[in-house]
Amino acid sequence: MSNLGLVLSGGGARGAYQVGVLLAVSEICKKLSIDNPFKVYAGVSAGAVNTCGLISHPEGFHAGCKGLEKIWGNMKSQEVFISDPLSLTRGALHWLMDLSSGGLKRTPGKSLLNTEPLRELIQKNCLFENIQKKIDAGEIHGVGISALDFHSSSTVTFIQGNTEIELWQRVRRQAVRSEITVDHIMASSAIPVLFPPTAVGSRYYGDGSIRNFSPCAPAIYMGADRILAIGVRRQQEVCYNSHETAPAQEPSVARVASVLLHAIMSDGLEFDIERIERINLALTKIGASDRKNLAVRPIDVLWISPSQDFSKIAADHAQKLPRMVRYLLRGLGNLDESAELSSFLLFEKNYTQTLLEIGYQDGMQARSKLERLLGTENHIESSAAPSL
Repeated sequence: MSNLGLVLSGGGARGAYQVGVLLAVSEICKKLSIDNPFKVYAGVSAGAVNTCGLISHPEGFHAGCKGLEKIWGNMKSQEVFISDPLSLTRGALHWLMDLSSGGLKRTPGKSLLNTEPLRELIQKNCLFENIQKKIDAGEIHGVGISALDFHSSSTVTFIQGNTEIELWQRVRRQAVRSEITVDHIMASSAIPVLFPPTAVGSRYYGDGSIRNFSPCAPAIYMGADRILAIGVRRQQEVCYNSHETAPAQEPSVARVASVLLHAIMSDGLEFDIERIERINLALTKIGASDRKNLAVRPIDVLWISPSQDFSKIAADHAQKLPRMVRYLLRGLGNLDESAELSSFLLFEKNYTQTLLEIGYQDGMQARSKLERLLGTENHIESSAAPSL
């Protein structure tokens, strides 16, 4: 049986873009008379939030997309994190105490922002009990939410799905069976330094985008043989190209922090898709009979990524950031230099609505490719993937 998988990467407020693409997918599916297109879901960070918003909605995929649109289209920063002067000052003082005491006194609060509002938002909009109901009904084959285990420095994918799904263990990557809860989503969404690590059981986890070089792998392991991957970074024409800023002066802390965040939080889709395409090219040179003996199998993959640079858009909306967050970012450099950081933290509807619109337009621009992926059960034209 052919399983279509959905892979959603991370990126803070950039997650609004994914919902825009999904709205286009929903519109196309309705015209193809497809109610629930995806059997396998894999998400990290903001992608984990969107994944659970989709699969836990009691009325199915189309209603789930509309529900996510309502959330992201009316987003406010205070629904995600606390940024009042008292809260931010308390966090800064905790850091200062740790530094000045030389580690003799341990204090809580190892993050810039308090994300209790995000936990409440997820609990309000994600009905986790519906996940197992849909698995039992055969609507969903498997769900994987990935996070970084700070103790082992490995990526852990929490799996809820059919018992026939085999767990995997690779170098710094492993899967464990679990019943997905708000803790797993919070852990996967814990952007380093900005958001606090989250405990799942007895271990603490951070954002699943960190060092996530194979974001498509969990979907493949769970049985997907077709994949729609939605990223939140503009595709580069060459893997080592990146957007540049004028080297007029020594980079500020904000510029350095933005570059580091970009590197740490790289969702890995560019590398993963490139690897899939290389393997596909190799497989086309091998006969069908010989292919059966290989530890790889063909995967039809469609990757949709932003047509515009979200950092530039964030710079135009930076004044919408909470006042105290703007104040702290200006301490690192000007808001233009903090654009990468802003693009993760701009949970404001002016920005998220723009990303929703871009996502929808990009999705409709890929309409013919989506129709091919959604409307055919078994077809491999140009993509294949290994047992990663």
